[in-house]
Amino acid sequence: MEMKKAKSQQQKLDRTNSIIDAAEQLFKTNKGELPSASQIATAAGIAKGTVYIYFTSKEAIFLTLLERHIQKWLQDIARKMQQFEENNLDDICQFLLEYWQQEPTLGQLYRISDAMLEPKVDDKFHFGFQTRKVNEFKRLVPTFKELNPDVTAKEWNALLQRSLALIATAWVLSKPHSDLGADKHDFTKLATSLLTPFWDATLSKVVTLEKPKSGWRKLLGN
Repeated sequence: MEMKKAKSQQQKLDRTNSIIDAAEQLFKTNKGELPSASQIATAAGIAKGTVYIYFTSKEAIFLTLLERHIQKWLQDIARKMQQFEENNLDDICQFLLEYWQQEPTLGQLYRISDAMLEPKVDDKFHFGFQTRKVNEFKRLVPTFKELNPDVTAKEWNALLQRSLALIATAWVLSKPHSDLGADKHDFTKLATSLLTPFWDATLSKVVTLEKPKSGWRKLLGN
């Protein structure tokens, strides 16, 4: 039986989350294959037309699901970083990869995002997705600033976004098939090898300040 129309903001949020949850469960059951909007509606206990009240396409649903997982990944990193007073390079690589190992849906969705999801949503939705993703990275930057004060917020942000791309590359190369179960050993080894040079360079970066010239050197132009 069709559920009553959601009126309050909380009811709308609950309905949106129920659609996303149903889509994720089907995605896992189908081993990475995108279900139809009709299948999602049935799993969520609503009519197909109701799905399109909240999302313009099934691709928009899964892009929102990807956004949810990226947000959870970044929150997981922040939580792990704050557990200890000092974190070395090995710790950081471990923190970056653990969520991907525990929630393979993130890797599978990111793998298909460029070719199957992002091209099939409207410009406004896509812009909102990209903007929110960038903002999530910005929120994580303060967690890393204490590791090396010589690294700017802009550089930390760029490194985190680069890390996402590198981890996704390792995911695809370690398990290019459609099922969700990437080989954890191969994935971890490859991802760590890709991440290490960039994080090592950032953690060891030292900004050398130029000493002010003395008065007589200024006069001589040296």
